[in-house]
Amino acid sequence: MKKIVLFSLLSALIITACKRQQDNPSTVVTASYPKITLTTKYYSIPVGAVRPTVAATAYDSFYKQSIQIVTIDSAIHNFVPGLYRGRVSATNQYGYTSYASYWVAVTGVSPALTDGIAGHWIQPALSDSFATNITMLANGLFLSSNVNGVNIYSNPTGVVADIFALTSNTTLVFSSGRTGTLSYIPIAGDTTMTYATPTGSVTFAR
Repeated sequence: MKKIVLFSLLSALIITACKRQQDNPSTVVTASYPKITLTTKYYSIPVGAVRPTVAATAYDSFYKQSIQIVTIDSAIHNFVPGLYRGRVSATNQYGYTSYASYWVAVTGVSPALTDGIAGHWIQPALSDSFATNITMLANGLFLSSNVNGVNIYSNPTGVVADIFALTSNTTLVFSSGRTGTLSYIPIAGDTTMTYATPTGSVTFAR
């Protein structure tokens, strides 16, 4: 009889323990962050225009989950000419969030001016070692492969790539925060471009 009572008590304790585990379940979650893919990282809008609609997708390959993109564009002042960085975010079901950045040039310059800036430039009276390649990313928005204009072979540590916006016919704003002025002079058979910043002036030609 004592054995039966003892068995009953043990059974009750096991059932109670199981019930407590069910009432307080715990889940082990593996840290995984969504991968954000931007269709483009570079936008240009006229002054006063609506902020761009950012095209992006997000997917968590570990949890096999597509995730909604949230645009964070409060830093973009679409009524003030300039170069701005916006962000998008994506959060998976367990709260792990990823971010990605994009750039917006707010500018009133015409494509007729900006179309001629892209290309390969060298510094006058110097060899092709002092060169930069300028790529147009959007209207008034460019990437320079050598914004400092240093010798790309003898001074490779001085070679700095930077994004810049031409926010007016003569005003430059760099992603590093520097500002400067641009002198862009098309000449028959040649073109010169000079940009000056607080750290110095650089002249290129082609």
